[in-house]
Amino acid sequence: MKVLIAEDEKDLREALTAYLEHQGHAVIAVPDGAAAVKRLSRDAFDVVVMDIMMPVMDGISAMRKIRAAGNMIPAIFLSAKAQVEDRVSGLDAGADDYLTKPFAPEELSARLSALYRRKRAFEPRFLAFGNVKLDTEAAELSAQNTIALSQKEVRLLAFLISHKQEPWSDIQLLAEVWRGENATADTVWMYVSFLNAKLASVKADVVIDILQPHTYRLRQLPVTKD
Repeated sequence: MKVLIAEDEKDLREALTAYLEHQGHAVIAVPDGAAAVKRLSRDAFDVVVMDIMMPVMDGISAMRKIRAAGNMIPAIFLSAKAQVEDRVSGLDAGADDYLTKPFAPEELSARLSALYRRKRAFEPRFLAFGNVKLDTEAAELSAQNTIALSQKEVRLLAFLISHKQEPWSDIQLLAEVWRGENATADTVWMYVSFLNAKLASVKADVVIDILQPHTYRLRQLPVTKD
């Protein structure tokens, strides 16, 4: 998993980072909620661990901003407070789970894995838009005929279908699809070109528009009469 930790206690932040990295996860740690919101606006993560009481921006305020931006990343709150109303506040803000300090790092790891498995279980194999059907497991794109896609093409098209008709910048697509891999805006443009060529080859009625030099949107073409 790629994990984002927002925790203002330096010792705890470093200890959790070291433990989760030892478990084989990629970890980025920040000291406050504002830094977490900023990081999530430009990078993709699988799960987020958010302390509630932090300077600059507390965890509940940060989580509300994250959810308001449409980011549904699985999230677990950490807090020294164990009262029911505190847990309710955290869950109402958009957290999926709540862990009271002190806790064993093994329990945090287990809960994060459970959240990640739950997220993966809800990711559909088949996606559709217009006359296009995408089989994410078989890596096949179908309309009037069928063509094979690369795994990167599958991830990019799946993301665009899931957010159809919404504009996305190349920076956002790099964060959501490439997730920190060695890629650039030119890489995004190249894969969009590949996909548009394959959409045309299967006679799809959708196209990836280039709205500006660095912004893209999946759009269904208007019906034409013979």
